[in-house]
Amino acid sequence: MADNKANIGRRGFLSGGTVAAAGLLASGTAEAASQRAGSSLRAAQPTIFATGGGFFPQAWEPSCFPEYLLALTRATNPKVCWLGPASGESAAGFESFARGMEEHPCQVRHFNIYQPATLDFVDYMMGMDIVFVGGGSTKNMMALWREWGFDKALHAAWQAGVVMSGGSAGLICWFQSGLTDSFPKVLAPVRALGFLPGSTNPHYHIRPDRVTRYQQFIADGSLDSPGLALDQDVGALYHGTDLVELVSAKKEAGAWRLTRTATGFDEVRLPVRYLGA
Repeated sequence: MADNKANIGRRGFLSGGTVAAAGLLASGTAEAASQRAGSSLRAAQPTIFATGGGFFPQAWEPSCFPEYLLALTRATNPKVCWLGPASGESAAGFESFARGMEEHPCQVRHFNIYQPATLDFVDYMMGMDIVFVGGGSTKNMMALWREWGFDKALHAAWQAGVVMSGGSAGLICWFQSGLTDSFPKVLAPVRALGFLPGSTNPHYHIRPDRVTRYQQFIADGSLDSPGLALDQDVGALYHGTDLVELVSAKKEAGAWRLTRTATGFDEVRLPVRYLGA
């Protein structure tokens, strides 16, 4: 378990450069969070931190996102639940995540929707401090969650202050819609959970059609406006449905807001705080 000194260090990592970014995207007021016994160590409000990809650094790079994520909860040794339905609950995916978190003060769990340890999903999620959703097929993940009613448990936990997180599919899932590569050979719209307004697109500049297809779908209404496009190594922090700040693990990584207009779309680059030295 982390000691108080380490915990204070995590708080400083988050709060030292936090800049309010109200108005970056259209926002609304989150409904009141439900309260349960033992919830005092959860986030003070519904919180989501998700990235466009690249949550863990390369071996030669300093870690940024794990510390940022862990600082969002007030627990000194947070319980982190990895969800992997987008990758078919890949054991390798969970092991990779667990290894990446080994050096950080937390307890990593895996809830496997194919072999659920319990059907009381709400109770299980309420026992976590952080939920992290891995990448893969967003479309398949949405189908599984809705069929099991797992989406409702995630919403209840989010409202109660359990921090929601993830990358790629674990970014798309929190919005109304997103651009996914779940379909063979094409990028296409997918409906998501709708905790956050608008749409999103991870890995924005990793391939040219990530840009052109997103612009097309924002313009023709296939994806919800406003849209948030994130490069690899960029994360977005939301309190309720308000975008608080954008942070990056690489200096050159960026984020953009896309808005549908009468003649097509408008694209604006957004301020991003670099977490490195």
